[in-house]
Amino acid sequence: MTKLPGKVARSLRPAARERAGKRMNTWQSVRAEVLERIRSREWPPGELIPTEQELAHQLGCARATVNRALRELADSGIIERRRKVGTRVSATHSRRTRLEIPVMRQEIEALGASYAYRLLSVELRPPSELAQRALQLGPGGQATQVKAQYLANGKPHCCEVIWLNPLALPAFSRADFEELPAHEWLARNVALTHGRFSILAEGASGDCARNLQVADGTPVLTIERINWSDATPVSFARQFYPPEHRLISED
Repeated sequence: MTKLPGKVARSLRPAARERAGKRMNTWQSVRAEVLERIRSREWPPGELIPTEQELAHQLGCARATVNRALRELADSGIIERRRKVGTRVSATHSRRTRLEIPVMRQEIEALGASYAYRLLSVELRPPSELAQRALQLGPGGQATQVKAQYLANGKPHCCEVIWLNPLALPAFSRADFEELPAHEWLARNVALTHGRFSILAEGASGDCARNLQVADGTPVLTIERINWSDATPVSFARQFYPPEHRLISED
């Protein structure tokens, strides 16, 4: 059983002027552009950003589209909006908004089973294609791969591969994950603000098959999760569960 998680200067700088030539027709694309300007420090914490009308003109979209994007960012605490003052990048948003992530220990103990965790490996290496895309790493970038196994009453419950972006995280070493799973370390040390997960099925192979004690090619439940701290993706995890595993979601 797995419990699923519940329900960005008033003047344009040269790089921004180049991007402004591209029209943005959805609030999601406007939101992504604003987040990118915040992340790149074009708009640093505490700085006023252009008005809705100015942004709409710069990005070639309707003012209502900009309004929706900014409302979403304000709801997340990334920007602050005040009448007669304007919109500025929040100086404290990452401290106000934290993401609650599932903890494997609680999941297993909720089944009435004894929990055990095994760290299998920690390695700085070129990321997989999926991890490179998820963490928005450029060619030649590296990430830390952490492999772990979780047991319920001594039997395989889940095997996990998580990629961590070392450039976006506090310093860590293998010792940090000997007793504490990577997800719990993230929750304690990083202000995670939002995440996205996907559910799929794929054939087990290699370390995954061995750790789950199933034959190569056996279809297993796979959950992929990306965690962000504000505009920066900090981790990409893939968790694999044995056949007949059940997902339970509560609203």
